Amino acid sequence: MEKKKWRSVKGEGSGFGTLILGKKPEIQSEQIFISLTRGEGLNFFQLIINQILTLMVMNQMKKAPGLLYAELYGEMKDRKGYGQTMTVWDGKTMPKFRNRRSHGIAMKFFGWVIHRKNTKTYYLTYSSNEKIPSVTEVRDIIREYGKFYDGGKLVRLPSPPKLNKSVNG
Repeated sequence: MEKKKWRSVKGEGSGFGTLILGKKPEIQSEQIFISLTRGEGLNFFQLIINQILTLMVMNQMKKAPGLLYAELYGEMKDRKGYGQTMTVWDGKTMPKFRNRRSHGIAMKFFGWVIHRKNTKTYYLTYSSNEKIPSVTEVRDIIREYGKFYDGGKLVRLPSPPKLNKSVNG
């Protein structure tokens, strides 16, 4: 088995670029799950904490069984930060990863740091047998279908596209 390594792809405009783990799968089955998260409007303090938590989780992701592909994207506009994550999983291994070790710890702190008056956050996990979305498509999908918090208050529950075997938590 090939060892997974993170690589950086330079972003356009004011983006930080995209960190990528693995090769984007071309053909999918009904056993593929896509997990998306996005935070918008983060201030400098939130960005620092988010970066520390992300670095912890990135190491765990390299060793996660069932993780086929991951993209971490960030940008800064008008002194506000935006972060977006997409992971692609084979089977239902994502919930085990989500709740354990570094990611489990990060989730506890993430809510405290990210769910503030100044932020909008989105979460979505869904089953897919279509193509893996691009960075821009992820932003649009998660804004339309994701669980949505505005200023730390739940506004909308997720409604996954095509309603295929969602594993939202």
